Amino acid sequence: MPENKNKVNVNVEPARVSVGEDAYTPLVDIYENADGTTVLVAEVPGAKQESIDIRVDKGVLTLMADGRRPEPDESFSRTYTGFVGGEYFRAFAISDEVDRDAIQASLQDGLLVITLPRAAAAKTRKIEIS
Repeated sequence: MPENKNKVNVNVEPARVSVGEDAYTPLVDIYENADGTTVLVAEVPGAKQESIDIRVDKGVLTLMADGRRPEPDESFSRTYTGFVGGEYFRAFAISDEVDRDAIQASLQDGLLVITLPRAAAAKTRKIEIS
């Protein structure tokens, strides 16, 4: 399938940013809407809205969230642990085609949705000949 050259560049490779050793990398889906808006959907189970920090600095979008859950009291003994909660971290290099002032985020059911609209200067437009 040929590559679409009109897409906003979002690099999914890890950015060179250091965080604590206990940070988990959340799973992420990235897609583009018909209007050119890029959408990132990240799994952050257990994270509450107030524990999520999303920043853009020098072309890097960083996502940090705290998904730790409280430990049961002493009357319980752990039999099995399947859910891994902790701090989440993911970073993406974004191009200048993203309108950084219009980035939005929402959280629902453990999924963080970040919308990265295309900057007006980066949108394709037809030039009329006069």
